[in-house]
Amino acid sequence: MVPKPYDNGMRRLMAICAQDFLDWLHPGTFFTGKMSGKFESFEIEADAMHETIFCDEQVLVHFEFQSTTEPAMAQRLLEYLIIAFRHYNCPVISYVIYLKPCKNVPKPPFILRSADGEEILRLNYHVVMLAEIPYETLLAKGLRGLLPLVPLAAGGAKREVIEEVIQRLLPAHDTISKELLALAQLFASLAFNKEDVENQAWIKRRFIVLQDIFRDTPAYQYILEEGREEEREKQLQARLQAQRSTLSIIVQARFPTLNKLAQKQTAKIKDVIILEKMVANVGSALTLEDAQHALLNWSDADSN
Repeated sequence: MVPKPYDNGMRRLMAICAQDFLDWLHPGTFFTGKMSGKFESFEIEADAMHETIFCDEQVLVHFEFQSTTEPAMAQRLLEYLIIAFRHYNCPVISYVIYLKPCKNVPKPPFILRSADGEEILRLNYHVVMLAEIPYETLLAKGLRGLLPLVPLAAGGAKREVIEEVIQRLLPAHDTISKELLALAQLFASLAFNKEDVENQAWIKRRFIVLQDIFRDTPAYQYILEEGREEEREKQLQARLQAQRSTLSIIVQARFPTLNKLAQKQTAKIKDVIILEKMVANVGSALTLEDAQHALLNWSDADSN
């Protein structure tokens, strides 16, 4: 799956400024320098899981970043908590940070009850709606790790606000400030709609003069790679659509009774190589039975 635009950016931001996020959301917690993103022997990856010290005890602080509502978020947090607790045997404090306005967000606590209403389990976690926090509040924290997120806060999607973020990161003599400038460009762009051509063009113009400062940073390379991945995904989808159209023309011309089956089967296939083979097999089919066999004779596993 292609990452959402903010995924790599947020992971990089947490990697270089974890303590700023802890100071913001859980004051008195100190990052040990260890991040536990993946758990051994499990195919589960949290957005950010940090080992910290709080009140002289080891505590894991878990951050999840969302741009859309996920109804099963609490269940996912619970799964992470159980695995992390078994692995580290210490408390886990979870935060879900919504980077964009979202409706019907599940609110804590998550309570699991039996059929007779008895409470079996209660999960407490924290929800942070970034779009509901005034951008002035983030600026007032004085934590530079939060600066790239300022455009996503309430009232932050304005040129003068983005200018203030840039000025607070300049002069960018150190590596972290350089990376934060690159991330500020990413999140400033996400703060405006893609269709807002005027502001998107302004962001490109404003940051292009700064690219010599942050061009070689890991954050900028992440952003470039995301752009490449998005372009590859667009090209893949275009190839898939072209093959679906070709197959539809062949089926309509030679085996019209298989139209619905062809549409159903091609909608399932995400691998362009498999689809190309199907087009070739249906195109060379001599009978209706051969064509039907070609449409049905492929593996679900091969298309994932």
